[in-house]
Amino acid sequence: MWGRRVVTIPGVLIACFACIALYLPVVLICLILSILPNLRSLPNVWTFICGYLIFEVLGVVRLAWVWLRYRNSDQWIYQNRLVQIWWACGLLDLGALVFRLEFEVSGQEALEGPSAILFVRHASMGDTVLPVYFFSRPRDMEGIRYLIKKELLISPSLDIAAHRLSTLFIDRSGFDTEGELERVAEITRTAPQDESMMIYPEGTRVTPKRRAQIRTKYPHLLEQLDRWPDLLPPRLGGPTALLSHNPGKDVVFVAHTGFEGLANLKELLSGAGKRKLVRIHMWRIPYKQIPEDFKEFMFSQWDTMQNIVASQMGKTQ
Repeated sequence: MWGRRVVTIPGVLIACFACIALYLPVVLICLILSILPNLRSLPNVWTFICGYLIFEVLGVVRLAWVWLRYRNSDQWIYQNRLVQIWWACGLLDLGALVFRLEFEVSGQEALEGPSAILFVRHASMGDTVLPVYFFSRPRDMEGIRYLIKKELLISPSLDIAAHRLSTLFIDRSGFDTEGELERVAEITRTAPQDESMMIYPEGTRVTPKRRAQIRTKYPHLLEQLDRWPDLLPPRLGGPTALLSHNPGKDVVFVAHTGFEGLANLKELLSGAGKRKLVRIHMWRIPYKQIPEDFKEFMFSQWDTMQNIVASQMGKTQ
């Protein structure tokens, strides 16, 4: 862990200072190049990268202050949680400003009730902050234990805060699936009543390319791909481990559209992610209404997810 941070923290610092020093000349070059159709958003992307690096540096500084001030205090978890929420919400606000995004939220009644297990659609890196912004912050800064891919450890602010807040970084290589599922079970069993949990059932971002790869490599999933044309089939291992060891939490599903143009750098640069309306809908399933057949439960809710996403996209079922 420390070996990784010895690289990532200085790397972010150097990159941040370089971006600040070079921002104006580079943004002028970006403006000139943006006349090309596939680079229309180059100035926006450059601005967001610089802003992101500033947030990374400030996040590390704030986390260092929390360690100095609160490491032996009963405020330790709460103060780290505040930094996590500030960082995530700040990045979403920055992205909304730079790419001129608007948000439309429905299903706010799902915010009412106890902590929950959140199952979120995954279409872009941008949707990683949606649970914090639209679920945690409105619920009086409630904590969320993320179950996310270990590749995100490259972000030092996320790395430091997440480890302090019991985030589980999952190895998706498949070399130790049973071990990873046991880790999911353990972090679920030990989750306190005032913390929610979040996982992406699809396991990775849904894109036309990814759906085509699944269609080619996993023919047994063709029926599921046809059943959910705007989603990926849910991977049942993680959700089943969560539900099997659920200490009594409700389940909240989060459907959203609008981040599809932010799935990769090529789409970002082309301008596909600009001036988008991001629609978000949440719905809650009380713990007592969760059936014992977790596969059927996930599939039926994924049907609902597909219907909502299609509606948000203006499609007819």
